[in-house]
Amino acid sequence: MVASIAQYFGVQPLHHTLPELDALLASGQYRNIVLLVLDGMGMEVLERCLKPDGLLRSRLITPISAVFPSTTTAATTSLISGLNPGEHGWIGWTLHFDQLGKSVDTFSNLAQFTNTPAACFHAAETFLPYQALTDTVNRQGTAKAVTISPYANIRVNSLQQLVTKTVEVLREPGQHYVYAYWGEPDHTMHRLGCHHAEIQHIMNNIEERLIELHQSLSKQDLVLVTADHGLLDAPPDYFEDFPELHAMLRMPPAVEPRAAALYVQEKALSVFPAAFKQAFGKRYWLMTGDEAVSSGLFGPDDMNPLLRSLVGDYFAVAVSNHALFDRREHCNVIGVHAGLTEQEMRVPLIAMSGDV
Repeated sequence: MVASIAQYFGVQPLHHTLPELDALLASGQYRNIVLLVLDGMGMEVLERCLKPDGLLRSRLITPISAVFPSTTTAATTSLISGLNPGEHGWIGWTLHFDQLGKSVDTFSNLAQFTNTPAACFHAAETFLPYQALTDTVNRQGTAKAVTISPYANIRVNSLQQLVTKTVEVLREPGQHYVYAYWGEPDHTMHRLGCHHAEIQHIMNNIEERLIELHQSLSKQDLVLVTADHGLLDAPPDYFEDFPELHAMLRMPPAVEPRAAALYVQEKALSVFPAAFKQAFGKRYWLMTGDEAVSSGLFGPDDMNPLLRSLVGDYFAVAVSNHALFDRREHCNVIGVHAGLTEQEMRVPLIAMSGDV
């Protein structure tokens, strides 16, 4: 998808384009393209909460696959850069950097399980740099590219503000590429679960706000709506419930609870797989770090040189609805993601343009 957008703006795509989007882009003379990412709005919650004849579902171009791991850190970095997770390396919420000798919560730059900065510099940005498509488009000079989100230079605090700011940009002279991000329904699903009544209210609000956006569009504006992943509610598993297995770890798991990098004591490397299977059965696909890198899960292309260290000695991918935590005190969510289930991986590609 990002490759198709890059190609439309005259930027050499880094990967294969998406035929359905190529056909749409070729069908109209669009001055402005918006890529709006709604965190956690996978196909399951879209189909469960919204009517088939409503704005979003009626304008579905095609379901597409999220990247793996199906998590915000990996997916939004791919949507921003056009790189696969294996290339950019931002594969999960927490990454262990050998350079620092510590695990770091990627976006916040805090040491894992603390409120302490991991370093005097931003670790992930330093060790895993990448180029955003917005920067490439701006450097090329044929269009103005901006980012609108709670964390961007154009900062918003509500979906209504995001819609308002987007419309303001689209009404400016010239050609524009807008990357916009909003953190729902993911934020509330983590806190309350995927089936809480509040999720229906959030999805209704999303549809209502995007109806407002749609009514403000001209034929020269194309808004593409997608998600980084879906979510599911997960019963937790804890390493601390299995003391002998827990003692084999040399640090808490990193990356994500449903895509866990496991760092194992050298003396336990050979016996760890059997002990893991005895504890957790077939809930997780356990691979060695080498197998994880070569599996193709992180993308088919050349991998980031740091990827091998980031996936640990073993890498456990959830293929059930469970999630893996070191200790009970580390589990503070209900809805989760990052695994390989259809509910997490299947996301929409929706297109909206104006009538005049």
